Amino acid sequence: MIRMLFAVAVIGFAAISLWACDSPPEPAPVPEVGTETETASEAASEIAHETSSEVASSGAAPFPYDPPTQLIAGSGPSYTNTKNWAPGICFPLADTPSYANSQVWKPGGYERPDNPSQCAPENYAYPWQDNFCETRTGTNMMCKTGTKGHQGQDIRPKTCKTNTYWAVAAEDGVVTNVASMTVAITGKSSPYRIYRYLHMQSSTLKVAYGDHVVRGQKLGLVSNNLGLKNGVQQYTTIHMHFEVRVAQAETLPDGTVLSANTFVPPYVALVDAYERKLGGDCQTIE
Repeated sequence: MIRMLFAVAVIGFAAISLWACDSPPEPAPVPEVGTETETASEAASEIAHETSSEVASSGAAPFPYDPPTQLIAGSGPSYTNTKNWAPGICFPLADTPSYANSQVWKPGGYERPDNPSQCAPENYAYPWQDNFCETRTGTNMMCKTGTKGHQGQDIRPKTCKTNTYWAVAAEDGVVTNVASMTVAITGKSSPYRIYRYLHMQSSTLKVAYGDHVVRGQKLGLVSNNLGLKNGVQQYTTIHMHFEVRVAQAETLPDGTVLSANTFVPPYVALVDAYERKLGGDCQTIE
């Protein structure tokens, strides 16, 4: 597979507005989705730097990443919609570098029995890899075939250390769900995107249900927490699983209607957010 490198175009994003005095609309709590075990492929030196025109922004620092929808071969059905579903968000991890890639088809994942080490160097290297709509059992209406697939993007922190690196709020909003390994935030401003974070260490959470948060605010530490099963702690690889959902029904250009709470691809928004993060955007807030 040949990868191409090209310069990202520069577009300005409108600045995120400050909190108003009134509370944001209080959407229904986000339901807990089934547990996820994840891990997947290999990093290369040549990169395709291709995505939708919405990916670029001012102050961006380009970095190596594979195109959106380009999953590891054989890892899942992928998807076709490359819209930036959350323009202007803060990158959801406080520290860089971070590495978006699969947790199933890379070393340490159950599809890589040849290399059981989740700390393998190739897991902590560019280029980024999309893994929305990898094969999973969870409902995902955006996948090309069927109605199931990985519902978010997996991101490894700076190094292979648990309970070390902070996850932060993607935008100003309100905490609408807190569970054993999950925090969900609903954005303050229209279209009220829902951002869900999985695998933080629950004992490190700095937020609670109903809290108002601001863009870049610390939420909790990235870990290998997979919650409890029959009272026994379960573990995954060390990573942040990050989701974006629509909070209300939306219609795609082809006429497809997405119902409220539909998972949408986060990769393009994350590429944009990471480029801005490398360029100095989104300071961490306690």
